[in-house]
Amino acid sequence: MLIDGGQMTSNKPSFTILGTGALGGFYGSRLLLGGAEVRFIANSDVEHIRDHGLRVDSPLGDRHHFPIAVYRDSDPVPASDVVCVALKTTQNHRLIELLKPLVHEGTVILNFQNGLTMEDELAAAFPEASIIAGLCFLCSNKVGPGHIVHLDSGLVSLASYDERGQAWIERLMDAFSAGGVQVETLPSLLKARWRKLAWNIPFNGLSVLLGVDTDGIMADAHARGLAKQLMEEVAVGAAACGVPFEAGFMEHLLDITRKMPTYAPSMRVDYLAKRELEIEFMYERPLREAAKQGARLSAVEAIARQLRYVDGLNRTVHHLGLS
Repeated sequence: MLIDGGQMTSNKPSFTILGTGALGGFYGSRLLLGGAEVRFIANSDVEHIRDHGLRVDSPLGDRHHFPIAVYRDSDPVPASDVVCVALKTTQNHRLIELLKPLVHEGTVILNFQNGLTMEDELAAAFPEASIIAGLCFLCSNKVGPGHIVHLDSGLVSLASYDERGQAWIERLMDAFSAGGVQVETLPSLLKARWRKLAWNIPFNGLSVLLGVDTDGIMADAHARGLAKQLMEEVAVGAAACGVPFEAGFMEHLLDITRKMPTYAPSMRVDYLAKRELEIEFMYERPLREAAKQGARLSAVEAIARQLRYVDGLNRTVHHLGLS
């Protein structure tokens, strides 16, 4: 395992990672390896990371970053060029307040979250910022305080909210590429979001409702058929919103998933940990946007209702100490 202190290269943009979990910890580590200045904002394990650093185990090479700049969300944090939002959308009732001290004139907000319509809210709250979506295809889990295990993938697809963000795309691509991250740019943020939902809606929800990881879904004909049905409905929603998928896209996603190592999607990890599930932005917002265009996604709606039920029951039982 290599130990890195995170040396800065002056011509690279500086980054603040808001949320040092499976996603934020991994990409923050890669940015450090590429020579960028990176600050981390953590929650429960901030003291552990201060004392012991950030550990990332990966097929790309295990890394231990120590010391690193890590802060609580209540601490004053030096300004960075780019603020990466790596929080779950279940925290979005707090997101604007958390971002206010971090965003200044010209700041780039790079949003790593899953779901739909988040960038609209960020743009309304921070007109002085450039908003870019970073859609991550990543198999990664947080397994302990300051400890991330990366299993596979890591592609980041960048899509700008408007022309202001477009000017930053090349610099961001260079910064991530320097850390060994595969990166691409997509011309349509809305299409990029619906494309990501084509994987998230079936595999996150079914992993919870069926109690299996991705390999369990792909190994069973009935579960795999349900995943494909959900994908087809997401395609209907995307087309209704003016961003249809190209031929063969869903088969491509299924093929990628078939080749993955055993992987628990983030929603299954949250369910097992009795945490709130990301239902609103991943399911209910897409249903709402599709409905505006006259498309009803009945299977997706059924999955969303089931997730609401099991999420409430799961967290109630945990709160009452019955689990």
